[in-house]
Amino acid sequence: MNFQEQIKNYFYAVNSLSINLMYINEYLDLTNLKKYNPGHLGTSMNMNFILANLYYYLNKNSLKSQIIIGAGHAGLSLISNLFLSGTLSKYYPKYSLDRKGVNNLIKDFGGIIRSEINPQYPDTIYDGGELGYSLATAYGYAISNSSVDIIPCIIGDGECETATLLSSWQLNKLLTPQSKVLPIINLNGLKMGSNSYLKNFNNEELINFFKIFGYEVFIVDAINNNLENSINDFQKVLNLTNNYSNPLIIVKSLKGFTLPECLNYTFEGNVFVHKNPLSSIDNLSKITIIKQFLEKYYVDIFDKYDNLLPFFQNFQIECPKIFSKSIKSNSNINDNLSNIEQLEDYLNSILKNNDGKIFSPDELFSNMLGKNSLYTIELLNENVLQGLYQGFIKSGNIGYFISYEGFMPIIDSMIAQYYKYLYQKKLFPISPPNNCLNYILTSTYSENTYSHQNPSFVNSIIDKDDLFYNIFYPKDGKSLIQCLEYTKDFKDMINVYITSKRHTKKYQSSNEYKRIEVIIDSELPDIILCATGDYMLDLMMEVYNRLKDNYHVKILYITEPKILDNKSKNSLSDDEINFYFNSNIPVIYGFMGYPSTIKSLLYNINKDVSIFGYDEKITLNSNVTLNNDLINDILNVSKDKINKDQNKVLRR
Repeated sequence: MNFQEQIKNYFYAVNSLSINLMYINEYLDLTNLKKYNPGHLGTSMNMNFILANLYYYLNKNSLKSQIIIGAGHAGLSLISNLFLSGTLSKYYPKYSLDRKGVNNLIKDFGGIIRSEINPQYPDTIYDGGELGYSLATAYGYAISNSSVDIIPCIIGDGECETATLLSSWQLNKLLTPQSKVLPIINLNGLKMGSNSYLKNFNNEELINFFKIFGYEVFIVDAINNNLENSINDFQKVLNLTNNYSNPLIIVKSLKGFTLPECLNYTFEGNVFVHKNPLSSIDNLSKITIIKQFLEKYYVDIFDKYDNLLPFFQNFQIECPKIFSKSIKSNSNINDNLSNIEQLEDYLNSILKNNDGKIFSPDELFSNMLGKNSLYTIELLNENVLQGLYQGFIKSGNIGYFISYEGFMPIIDSMIAQYYKYLYQKKLFPISPPNNCLNYILTSTYSENTYSHQNPSFVNSIIDKDDLFYNIFYPKDGKSLIQCLEYTKDFKDMINVYITSKRHTKKYQSSNEYKRIEVIIDSELPDIILCATGDYMLDLMMEVYNRLKDNYHVKILYITEPKILDNKSKNSLSDDEINFYFNSNIPVIYGFMGYPSTIKSLLYNINKDVSIFGYDEKITLNSNVTLNNDLINDILNVSKDKINKDQNKVLRR
């Protein structure tokens, strides 16, 4: 067979397999249809065409690759290709390369195997969930990665409408990656319920539009050409991309590409084909249509012994396993430096020794960490930076995301999606662990409240099971470095460190990291002052100074507030709670976030606690005035609580 026939046969075979996975309980047995039809049929046909051509090209040229699929709802297509090309069985012997393996896959798809791309699928580093940052992830994976030759990134035309993707096209100007990124736009003209805007571009407009972004544009027109010519054009284009540093392929096809007309239904090019075009069709008609689909795409895939034909090995690709770097660190930081200077020196040592990167939305110098600018990628788009950061970490690297805490809610949903990715990855540990996502966030608590402060990022994480995250509020520079050292060897976690760039006081004397500690002890306290956050500890110390002459005062500091939750992996035991929070002693808690956050964590702790924290209706007065007002409020509440307890008496 020539290459056109090989690719066509593979394309037809994978289409047939996709139809079986979606509609049938046993390979080619139309008497046994599935009641629930997982996957998206119309999306899969177009994706199968792209992957068939891509797999052939990568195999023929022995290219090491990492494919990223951003186009939505492509799980049915990818799992079909992973099976047929021989990748799936390497990770799951159950899906062996024979008829039994096919039937196991058919039965499991949509149940044991989710129909959306996720870490259960071999050789995937990106599972999407929300559209827009596939290209950023591809570029992030390429930054310092010489172990792969090419990173094809398949982008849906609907995905191209997102702001994150539109900004990501500019990354070829910002970065000089070690491996090649090859964007491929799957332009089928239709989203789930409407046209994509790229459908309205003619070829000249498409070329000019993407040329502005610095790409050499190649168009494969599978609408106006027959299948064999389209395959021929696709392979020519793939070969031509070798000659350009920034190539871009646009594959134009109709949604449901090559699906035949049946029973007066036109499937190709219709909106309703995107997901399950047979959902409202009666069972008898459904069987007739599926039969015609399978007859069109029928290709022998088994030999006489029911083993998969060796022909399909021509589409097997190599995706190298990448193991994360171990972190070499130097925590010998000069204590005489200011808090932020200690952090600056620590990061400089880590990044220099580990070829690491900082990702920051133009806030590095504002956060007084300019010494690290050589190792920093700055871009005024948090979403694109997050995509870059994820790709960079997935390629085995070490990095930090540094920003104002107030701007981080912009990527709340991306972090939530990554958290779910980590959970699924733990369920299906078929890929090596990655280094953590580390977020160093500067909080001013009350300064610039109306423009630069918003602590809700922590809230979006802290409600979740903390199996995959840690949240730290270090009390000074030395404490922050201890937190960073404590977590440096963790894998597959999200670590958040909230600190201040202007905080100058130093509290940490111990060389040992502690989640909770007694700052000032009192054997029989009248009141317990508790703080989480460096600013709040300053305030509580001032309150202490005004109370200490008349009352016994105990001060606690909690670096990890999640330990107050009895469901936390590091939750305080009952004995520890009674040790730190003496029985029947009122508590004043100062938190550098929303008071409701601490209230929810204390839900199962029966203590008299008054919580002070961030208030959105904060005064427009100066920060000094605000702090004085807050100190007076805490003082008044403290005295009221003490005086209500008749067992307490003034000592002086």
